[in-house]
Amino acid sequence: MKTHRAFAWILPLGSVALLSACGGEQAPPQCVVGRGDHAVRYTLKTGTGTCAQKKAEIIGAQAFRVPGSGIPPTVSLKPAPLAAVEGRDPAHSVLASGDFTTEYPADGSTCVVPQLSEARQVFQPDNATTVDLSYRFSNLRIQAQAAIPGTQWVADLSYSEGDCTATYEAVGVFPAIKCEKQVQDPNDPTKKVTERDPAVCKQPRAGLSLDPAYRITCEETTNLCVLDGLPPARLP
Repeated sequence: MKTHRAFAWILPLGSVALLSACGGEQAPPQCVVGRGDHAVRYTLKTGTGTCAQKKAEIIGAQAFRVPGSGIPPTVSLKPAPLAAVEGRDPAHSVLASGDFTTEYPADGSTCVVPQLSEARQVFQPDNATTVDLSYRFSNLRIQAQAAIPGTQWVADLSYSEGDCTATYEAVGVFPAIKCEKQVQDPNDPTKKVTERDPAVCKQPRAGLSLDPAYRITCEETTNLCVLDGLPPARLP
């Protein structure tokens, strides 16, 4: 595993538009992942209890490579629940990291990270309880077609809260967007309120737009715009 320093999530303006503009006939790019926040939808495979209740959440992602080395890059994932308590547990990392098997997609369409390190935080939100959150990702497969490089992926996840463990299929899409909008409060004309609106997922916005060709749905419990189906999920 290659080492690297901690990083901040950055979403460059216009990045998604540039990715979408790539022609479908171009050669596959190097293995990458969208740099910033991804909306991740979970499908429960095994488990019961509190750890088996995940539906969707935000996970930050970034790839690290040594230019010109020919060495496959490293991918790091940072789940939002761990990012929120980063620094509370110096003994563990909030990052799940692993190396691509190849620098370019071996099959021309998918880049694979077989195993990622554990992302974990053990902390005390108060003086009476200890919270232990653990993410173990494996079999990460990131789409690498020229039209959607690094913006759709699927992985296996083993998630634990204390003694409770559940397994999921995790499906991610970049960038993470909320299917919400601000509207006038009907009870107070001086205020705005947040309203759920699935149409927001398809609305173009500078630097923050999802490709309109992606199959997207508005997840009901989190109001995240998530991928509808498995990658590559694109409209005909």
